[in-house]
Amino acid sequence: MEWRSLSTFFVILALVMHEATVYQKLTQLSIRKSRADFLLSNLTQLLELCHVEITSLHLEREHEDYVDIMLTVDPQDLKHLIPTLRRFDYEVLSKHNEDNFEDKLKEHASYLDKYLSI
Repeated sequence: MEWRSLSTFFVILALVMHEATVYQKLTQLSIRKSRADFLLSNLTQLLELCHVEITSLHLEREHEDYVDIMLTVDPQDLKHLIPTLRRFDYEVLSKHNEDNFEDKLKEHASYLDKYLSI
């Protein structure tokens, strides 16, 4: 009887893990920081202060000069997290929709400068 209940549990777990809603809520964010300035405790404190729920955090590569980190987070947290990471000298390697908004602002500002200099 125990085996049947255990196999039922695994079937339910497999169904839940293959639901589209589970995977749609996650976004991977790749960041880089100089090795001399990087402390994992500082990064986790920063993420905690931003109220970001971390699904996973991986140290991808350690080079002589820098460390690459891969975070898996909720995409709604990116709106505030990306500017905060940049303020603390983290380089955001992955591209997200939040970056497009900043690029458009820069484009509009350069157009305005051109217009005003005529």
